[in-house]
Amino acid sequence: MQYRFVIVGYGTMGLVHIKKLTALGQEIAGVVDIDPAARDEATAAGLHVYPDLATALADESVDAVFVCTPNEAHQPIALAALQAGKHVITEKPAMLSSAEIAEVIAAEKASGKVFTVHQNRRWDEDYLVIKEMYDGRTVGEVTYVESRIDGSRGIPGDWRRDPNRGGGMVLDWGVHLVDRILLMVPSPIKTVFARMNYAMGAPVEDGFTIWITFANGVESLIACTTDNYAPGPKFRINGTRGTAMIDDWAMNGKIVRRVEEVEPDAVPVVAGQGMTKTMAPRLVDYSKMNKIQDNVEVLPLPRIESDVNDFYRNVFDLYEGKGSKAVSNESVLRCMRVLEAAHVSHETHTAVDLSATDTYIDH
Repeated sequence: MQYRFVIVGYGTMGLVHIKKLTALGQEIAGVVDIDPAARDEATAAGLHVYPDLATALADESVDAVFVCTPNEAHQPIALAALQAGKHVITEKPAMLSSAEIAEVIAAEKASGKVFTVHQNRRWDEDYLVIKEMYDGRTVGEVTYVESRIDGSRGIPGDWRRDPNRGGGMVLDWGVHLVDRILLMVPSPIKTVFARMNYAMGAPVEDGFTIWITFANGVESLIACTTDNYAPGPKFRINGTRGTAMIDDWAMNGKIVRRVEEVEPDAVPVVAGQGMTKTMAPRLVDYSKMNKIQDNVEVLPLPRIESDVNDFYRNVFDLYEGKGSKAVSNESVLRCMRVLEAAHVSHETHTAVDLSATDTYIDH
C-alpha cells in the first residue's frame, strides 16, 4: 500500500529518507523547512514545499510525518503530528529526555496512530554478527562486550555543538551504541558508570565512556572518541572459550577460540624487565585460519546480509495493523534512561544503580 509522507527538515537525513521512501514505492507529499535555502533546494528538486508545519498537518491527504530536524524540535513536531491524526517517524534520538519520550508515547496511544524511531544501526552488519555470536555462544559464555566508535575530526560546527539543542556525542552516537548493547544482552541493568570527554573544547561532550553492568554478570564498555587518530576495534566480546573482534567498517576481524577443555600450563616468557606466565601470549599466527595453535583456533568472522529497508517495511506493516514494532517505544525509552544515568554518573562521579527500576526489553 502507498502512503503519503511529509518530510520535516530538508537536510542530509531528509534527503536520505526521501530517496528510500520513493524507492520503496511511497509518495512524498511535500517538505517543511524553516530555512529559506533548504526550501529553495526542495523546490528546485521538484518537491512541494508547504509554507509551514500547520499547513502540512492540515493536508488530509498526508498519512505520515517523518521528523528529520535538529534534536530539540523532534518532540513538539511529533506531538503536533499525532494530534493531527498523522503517523510519526522521528530520526534518532527520539527526544531530548525520557520525560519527552513518555509524553509522546502517551500521545501515540491517545491518537491511535503509530510513533516509531529510526534506529537504523540495528541493521549494521558488524552489530548483527556480534549479536549472532553472543546468542550462539561462539566464544562460550560471554563475560564482556565492548562497542566503540572512534574518530579524529571533532564535532561538526553546527547545532551539534549546542547543549540546548541536543548536541554532543551521547545523543549522536551514544544513542546507537547503547541501544544495541541493551538489545544484545538479555538482562536487566544493575549499574551505569560514565565519564564524558571535552578534549576538543566544545561546550558539549566530544566523547564518552559508559560502563554497564548487567544482572546476568556481563559487563559492557561503550566508548566514543572524536580526537582519536588510531581507532580501536569496533566490537570485542570475551567469553569463557575465546575472544571475537571486529576491527572496522570493512568487517576485518577474527575469532580466537580455545579448542581443548583442559588448558595446558603456559611457559614463562620474558616480559620487559621480568618474567610472566600469567600473561604469556599464545603462539598464534593469525594468517593460519582454522589451524590449531597453542590450544586455540583462529576463525574468520561470519557474515550476515542485512537490509535497513526492513525498517521502512516494518513501518508500512504497522500502518496496516500488522506485526509489531522493529524499534519498540519501550526500548527507546529504556535507552534514554541509560543515557540520562550516564550524565548523572559523570556529574556525581558515582555509579548509578538502576537495579530497582530496569527491566530487559527484547526489541
